[in-house]
Amino acid sequence: MSDPALLWDMAGTLIPYDPETGRAGVLPGCDEYLPEIGKEFRMFVTTGDGCGSARAVLRGFDLLDHFEEIYGDLFAPVGKPYGAILKTVGGDPERSLAVGDRLRADVAADTDRVVTVLINQGEQLTNCARVGFLIRQLRKRGKSFPDAFDVALAETTPDPEREGPAQGGEIVQAHRGKEGFGVNLWLFRHSLLNGDRRVVVI
Repeated sequence: MSDPALLWDMAGTLIPYDPETGRAGVLPGCDEYLPEIGKEFRMFVTTGDGCGSARAVLRGFDLLDHFEEIYGDLFAPVGKPYGAILKTVGGDPERSLAVGDRLRADVAADTDRVVTVLINQGEQLTNCARVGFLIRQLRKRGKSFPDAFDVALAETTPDPEREGPAQGGEIVQAHRGKEGFGVNLWLFRHSLLNGDRRVVVI
């Protein structure tokens, strides 16, 4: 069986800008929770930065040792090649997640089987603990993350006001979480991609 993996964006995700200070820093909770998440997932960084500069930045923030490999220079009109990366490393798209902060940039460009988790969407930074909690909640709902997402849709409330154009594409279906699953779920469609992308916003 192929391995589960987490594919982390770097700037804005692992290393966001603090809304209050405007300075770059480590995502809250990384020191405690990245090692825990890493017990269950192979961990990779995917970034538009060059691999060398990305390694230097991650090393400077004491994050580099958490990750197996850095995939850099990932520029495309929309999304990242998560499917190709997972094929290279022997990862299972349906048991893997991508974690990012930008809808257009951090969805999977080459597969509709990788679910994207968007963090740092509000005035406060997301704590890494919430990523771990989300993983546990999704695993309760299905053997694969796409299946778990689809099950969760039935547990959440339609949010048609959030549907419409978004970052070069369209949110064609939006749901907001109820108590016990306090997240937003979107189906995102882009004219350059085949199929809708499943997106969880926390």
